[in-house]
Amino acid sequence: MSVALVRSPPAARSPATIAALCGGAAVAGAGAILLGLSAGPTPIDGWRLAARWTARVSFLLFMPVYVASAWYRLAPGAASRGLMRRRRAAGLAFATAHTLHLAALVTFVVLSGKPPEPITIVVGGGAYLTMFAMAATSTDAAVRRLGRSWKRLHAFGIHYLWFVFAFSYYGRVAKGDATYVPLLALALGGLGLRGVARWRAGRG
Repeated sequence: MSVALVRSPPAARSPATIAALCGGAAVAGAGAILLGLSAGPTPIDGWRLAARWTARVSFLLFMPVYVASAWYRLAPGAASRGLMRRRRAAGLAFATAHTLHLAALVTFVVLSGKPPEPITIVVGGGAYLTMFAMAATSTDAAVRRLGRSWKRLHAFGIHYLWFVFAFSYYGRVAKGDATYVPLLALALGGLGLRGVARWRAGRG
């Protein structure tokens, strides 16, 4: 079957599914905060670790959303179909966890007294505004009302969020922090998967 002819499965709209995934994301994010606070020798160090670990939780929740459509088009099956059906709920779960990351990050900045660089505020702040806009429009009513603008917003937003994650991890790796290599590799692998799916669709 041509990849171009593979249609997305109907999405799961169950409030229970959304609540379950968002609740799980909140627990994971809160757990990362508690672990960070317990591991840090000082409150500032604890919140630094909390911000770092909640970012990783958010990233791991983001990547399935980022690759869902590509995975399904390249390998339609029970697992990829299930992810596609729950992609909206998974996206809201990511937004939940990443909001906890924002809270941890702001707390660290306030306690440390070291404001981030302007470029970080602009790029990172833009990512959060985009994420909140995507979350606010993750409804059937918003899809109908916005039409093509909805697709443009979500297509731009998911790539922008990927860029912020990938660029941040690249910066860490470039500074010699090898612990970020797997995260950067995962981000690049996701981009590659989407690229292959797009190439296959073009050929079909």
